[in-house]
Amino acid sequence: MTLPLLGARDELSPTFLAVAEDAATRETIRDVAARFGWAKAPVREGGAAAAREALADAPAPRLLIVDVSDSGDIVAAMDALAEVCEPHTRVVAIGRENDVALYRELMRMGVSEYLVKPIAPEVLADALNQADRRPAAEPAKAKAARIVALVGARGGVGTTSLALSVAWEAAHTLGQNTVLLDLDLQFGAAALALDLEPGRGLREILANPERIDSLLLGSAMAHQSDSLRILGAEESLEDDIEVAPRGLQALLGAMSEAADLVVVDVPRRADRLSREALARADAVVVVTDLTLPAMRDTQRLLTLLKTLRPQGGVTVAANRTGGGFGEVPTAEFENAIGAPIALQAPLDAKASVASAEQAKPLIAAARTSPLADELRRLTSLVTGQTAPAGLEPEKGSWLQKLLRR
Repeated sequence: MTLPLLGARDELSPTFLAVAEDAATRETIRDVAARFGWAKAPVREGGAAAAREALADAPAPRLLIVDVSDSGDIVAAMDALAEVCEPHTRVVAIGRENDVALYRELMRMGVSEYLVKPIAPEVLADALNQADRRPAAEPAKAKAARIVALVGARGGVGTTSLALSVAWEAAHTLGQNTVLLDLDLQFGAAALALDLEPGRGLREILANPERIDSLLLGSAMAHQSDSLRILGAEESLEDDIEVAPRGLQALLGAMSEAADLVVVDVPRRADRLSREALARADAVVVVTDLTLPAMRDTQRLLTLLKTLRPQGGVTVAANRTGGGFGEVPTAEFENAIGAPIALQAPLDAKASVASAEQAKPLIAAARTSPLADELRRLTSLVTGQTAPAGLEPEKGSWLQKLLRR
């Protein structure tokens, strides 16, 4: 194999530095470095922490190989390393985890390549050549999709109805490529409300994030229209379902690369999956009614969200108001929860019946009623967009757009 000699570098910017945990990897790196003419280049023992220490008081190299095998949190370790790297530094990371989600996250952060041990000399040489030929990697732009999570203070307050209305309005009026993610894997009702058969594969995607790709996502979704997809499940009630947050992180990342908006219907339980969804969303809506039990549970949810989301971005929406019996006055409710109620969607029995009979979201069934006005206001509030007159959704299927990216 003939390797090109990478260009000479100035003395102020060293060409190459490598830090690796095990002797076998260090030997492979030395062998490849010698082929490139870097026989005296430093190859040190250690991992990401050692690389950060080495760069703290020295010029950053043009090419850096860093071993992340023993890093408990690889992404956090690379974030810390980035603080002492220069913009011109190309980084090749090596580790033991063969994880597509991890690879995507490292690429998003600006790492040139991630290689899995054991590393063949030819593979490492090719990675170094590719890293040196391209401009220094820049972190990817912020995700395209906005993530909005809705969670109910109590069961039966209409969280799924509001989530469907937001997703519908965004897709059909604002023209956004929208996915509604129903995280209640056993009792989710988003697909059922639109008379759709839930797709298959959500549980598998969450449990095996390394398998996520456009085809698997497309097959797992129920298609309401070209611009609105429902991703849900109907798992057996006999199963004990426990999904690690990493699966949701990877799923949201994959959908964010192609969709404009992801609306997450978060089940009313404070498990790891729900907490992760609430923490990662750009905006959270706590849906409540104005009853005394809901007042207590809204207060508890807001306390949890202050911990999960110190940056804020939480809205309280009262649903099915005006029913009369048992309602706490708005001012008293707000005083008790320590937060304002941003909007109140009035009870509209006629629209609710039409929604169920016609398999339409409330906003489509209510049409020009005060309820529809409040639902449109909620959509505008969480998306930051208002529909111009005559706006039409963009044509072309969501999966086609995903495959073209």
